[in-house]
Amino acid sequence: MKKAGIIIVELLLVALAFGVLYTRGVGLKESEETAVDIGQRIISDLPEPPVIEFSSVPKDKDEWYLMLINPWNSIPDGYVEGLDLSYIEGYRVDERVREHLEEMLVACRDAGHRVQLVSVFRTHAYQAQLYNNAANKMYSAYPGTSEHECGFAADIIDSDSAGWGDPLIDAQEDMPAQKWLMEHCQDYGFILRFPKDKVEITGILYEPWHYRYVGKEHAAKIMESGQCLEEYLERLDYEEKERIGS
Repeated sequence: MKKAGIIIVELLLVALAFGVLYTRGVGLKESEETAVDIGQRIISDLPEPPVIEFSSVPKDKDEWYLMLINPWNSIPDGYVEGLDLSYIEGYRVDERVREHLEEMLVACRDAGHRVQLVSVFRTHAYQAQLYNNAANKMYSAYPGTSEHECGFAADIIDSDSAGWGDPLIDAQEDMPAQKWLMEHCQDYGFILRFPKDKVEITGILYEPWHYRYVGKEHAAKIMESGQCLEEYLERLDYEEKERIGS
């Protein structure tokens, strides 16, 4: 059973590698052998994933806060139209996330840091505008595949970086407020969604400012394990298959 699970993971990573190549402009004219080779390299370079202990598979694994949105998984039809949006510091956010986000920002400021939101909910039209204007498409999600369009992701920066020409750069990770957020975001149900060492899996370049709500239980497990959301959900699926013996 475990061997079958490993084979599934390997096939998934190979498929993801080909998807990343296509996103970077390699295109379908490149040979499939190239994608397979890179997929195998990714697999061989990855360390053994840490084992996450579950007393049982969480019944909420299919709930909205664990929804997988990435270059290969679009937002379900009709989802955005059903959102209940409210405001926080001038930005719209899913009402179910607002309180948690507000608590995290207040706690960060109480710890002596200056922090500010720069983006939360985005309309499909605005996401399309950002994508079309992006010099590097891997820094911007294709319209319909952005967590911002769901209202449960937030871009947060250290206020001292607001005067930079572009504060959304890797140097954000060295800012005091950002370090606090990376350490404590899970206490409020958020994860750093696009880690530096998971680009091949997430399909999005490192973003040390993008936080995604997944709930406190799952956020703690994801951040502690060092996994990205894709890996974590794959683990949940594996645990469920093991539990029911399929």
